Amino acid sequence: MGYCKNLPLPGAKLMQFFASLGLIFSVLNIWRGTEGWSYHYSTKTMDWEDARNWCRQNYTDMVAIQNKEEISHLHNFLPKPNKGYYWIGMRKTDGIWTWVGTNKRLSKKAENWASNEPNNGGNNEDCVEMYIKRGKDDGKWNDMSCSSKNTALCYTASCKNDSCISGQGECVETINDHTCSCFEGFYGERCEHVVKCKPEDITTPHHGSVQCSHPNGNFSYDSQCEYLCKEGYKIKGTSVTRCTSTKEWSSRPPTCEFVQCPELTEPQKGNMQCHNPLGKFSYQSNCEFVCKEGYTLGDSSSSTLFCGANGHWNASQPYCKIVKCKPEDITTPDHGSVQCSNGSFSYDSNCEYSCEEGYKIKGSRTTKCTSTKEWSSRPPTCELVQCPELMKPLGGTMLCHDPKGNFSYQSTCDFVCDEGYTLRDSSSSTLFCGITGHWNDSQPNCEIIKCKPEDITTPDHGSVQCSHPNGGFSYDSKCKFSCEEGYKVKGSSTTRCTSTKEWSSRPPTCELIQCPALENAADGLLNCTSNFSYGSMCIFSCAEGYHLRGASEISCTETAEWSQETPHCEAHPESLVTEVTLGVAATVGSSGLLLALWILKKLRRNANKFDLNSNSETEDQPQVYKNSISSLI
Repeated sequence: MGYCKNLPLPGAKLMQFFASLGLIFSVLNIWRGTEGWSYHYSTKTMDWEDARNWCRQNYTDMVAIQNKEEISHLHNFLPKPNKGYYWIGMRKTDGIWTWVGTNKRLSKKAENWASNEPNNGGNNEDCVEMYIKRGKDDGKWNDMSCSSKNTALCYTASCKNDSCISGQGECVETINDHTCSCFEGFYGERCEHVVKCKPEDITTPHHGSVQCSHPNGNFSYDSQCEYLCKEGYKIKGTSVTRCTSTKEWSSRPPTCEFVQCPELTEPQKGNMQCHNPLGKFSYQSNCEFVCKEGYTLGDSSSSTLFCGANGHWNASQPYCKIVKCKPEDITTPDHGSVQCSNGSFSYDSNCEYSCEEGYKIKGSRTTKCTSTKEWSSRPPTCELVQCPELMKPLGGTMLCHDPKGNFSYQSTCDFVCDEGYTLRDSSSSTLFCGITGHWNDSQPNCEIIKCKPEDITTPDHGSVQCSHPNGGFSYDSKCKFSCEEGYKVKGSSTTRCTSTKEWSSRPPTCELIQCPALENAADGLLNCTSNFSYGSMCIFSCAEGYHLRGASEISCTETAEWSQETPHCEAHPESLVTEVTLGVAATVGSSGLLLALWILKKLRRNANKFDLNSNSETEDQPQVYKNSISSLI
């Protein structure tokens, strides 16, 4: 095959001239005297769409590369463009590279991409340019954005409408020429000849007939013959034969044999009853099929089969298939699951529903696939386990935490009683709603604390008064103790029932009020009505020559104190001189030295106001002195 000669390219000045006029200039390859394929290119760059339109308006179409020989020719023939390279007729559509005009996919064998191409480097690079005289990857392809500017590369087709016999071959463009590629069964330069088969190989079978059709001439390529048998007979062999491109028929003539339908078998889980007027499973035989409970006929449109003249039953061999219920009717409830006895959802299958912890079944727990293709019960629902509602106790508080819902599974309620109250009716102050829908203990209540009434005793010579704001001897009850006149409380006069069930203090006692003991005053006399207890009256008097300093009468009061300060006896000065003189004389005249000494001691005591109860020389002291002088006598 020879290449077309090319006219020399115009000079640079002439090219500039045409460009300045805004003309689209093409360099034509001219094959003088013959019809051939030729290439063309523009002198102006344009985007891919404009290049395609330019080629179709002025020539046949944009070049679609046929083979690597063509690429080599183009690289030698085409000049290097001033800018960019050459568009070729390939584009990506829906991610697939196809050739324009033919819409054929680019095969792996035909790929001629440059290194690391296509890479869609600039995104949306859906068109293809071909490197010409680049110095690297010459003749290779690169994916480019369709909006880029390149030189259009076009071709003029060599094939004409009558280049090959229509319907018998395809015109294939080659470089500067074309050839006819004949379809199967045809040959010749223009595919004008057809293959023929031997007509004598087509024979009519006994009890049958044959009909032939000849689309390309009698008993030629693609002629087809169909064999038919009379009623009650059937073809043994291939009923249709065809003349192939090898000049041979696709199959040998068949024979016609008496019709025999395929043998039938009794289905599992069912019964078969047959009537055979001409022979077992032969023409006009009929068989009826019945399935057992839970099974239904499958693969047949009829429960009765009839053996026809064509040797076929009027329907396929029935079999008994197990009844199936709709699997979509088995739905998994929210917060639950379902387990079925087998995955086929067939007759007698059982499905059991269960709920997540904390939820309970509402509805039937199980369902069964029945012979009516229906489930025995509808799917249940899983409802949150609810425990009985709790109430805030009187005299206390209730604080609940409900992670799923009020008084539902996993709810916890804490009970706290007010001061003075204590929980009862429950062993725990915290209740938990369990999986069974019951609280772990009974509803707690708060009852008021009670103290022991027997701990409140009335003291001797006293009384007690109690108040009960919350009921008898309960929390905050108060008792007040008091004593009879002349007695005083020893201990706490009040007590209170506390939150510990104990009284705040033990009962007191009533003790007789006792004033401090009094003693005889020096040179005086003390006379009391009782032993210094409440109400005692004490009278003081002094000896002759003495006068009382203070109250002569004092009494013991309820405060255990005397009504007045204790009085005392003071001597008159003249009484003291007389007493000393008389004493000395008497001592000299009658008693002697010992008596004089005693008198001196007495004077010293009076002078120093010694107490009559002094421990010094008690054996010498008299007990009561009504008159100092007379006592000396």
